[in-house]
Amino acid sequence: MLLYVAGPYRAATPALIDANIKAARQVAVELWRAGHYVICPHLNTARMEAELPDSDDLFLDGTLAMLARCDGIVLLPTWDESQGAIGEVEYAKLNSMPCWTYPEIPALHPTEQKRPIQCNAMMATLMRFYRVHLDKNADYSPANILGTGELGVVVRLWDKIARLMNLSGFEVEILRSHYRGAVEAKNEAVEDTLMDAAVYAIIGLLVRAGKWGK
Repeated sequence: MLLYVAGPYRAATPALIDANIKAARQVAVELWRAGHYVICPHLNTARMEAELPDSDDLFLDGTLAMLARCDGIVLLPTWDESQGAIGEVEYAKLNSMPCWTYPEIPALHPTEQKRPIQCNAMMATLMRFYRVHLDKNADYSPANILGTGELGVVVRLWDKIARLMNLSGFEVEILRSHYRGAVEAKNEAVEDTLMDAAVYAIIGLLVRAGKWGK
């Protein structure tokens, strides 16, 4: 897993800052030894505050951007003394990201061990989607979706599903279609359905590339 180390960095004296960096480094080393990949922001921006004054907000925004690409967060025992780390934990919980507190070391994820090609391809595809989104949004602006809202998203999804079914050999016949307005979900939320649709789209790409299950 790609893990993020969170804990205090800022302190009253340079010596205490160095101690915080050392403590985070120790945890990062143990995580690497356990077979994980590690992002340790303490080392990433170590002592850069001297060259980048008033950089607190920049660093805090940057750490959240790095955390967003991680699979979990490992907390130093003193993490709750850091406002930055508290914010990172809140972000992790909001995004269903697991948290561990050192000295607990998470085990390697069984899917990553059994299916490394599949997992690497999944992450590469997700990041490719993100980069395509950046370029497409620059061309279209958000207006192409904002103009039609969620109904427009549904229509576009149906267009892609109908095309995929046709290319897969299905004969699609529409007998009747009537829009009755949005309804309240009783079992599966709309957010879950959209998440599943996105995941299955990626799985389809991996199947076609011969990387699913490997």
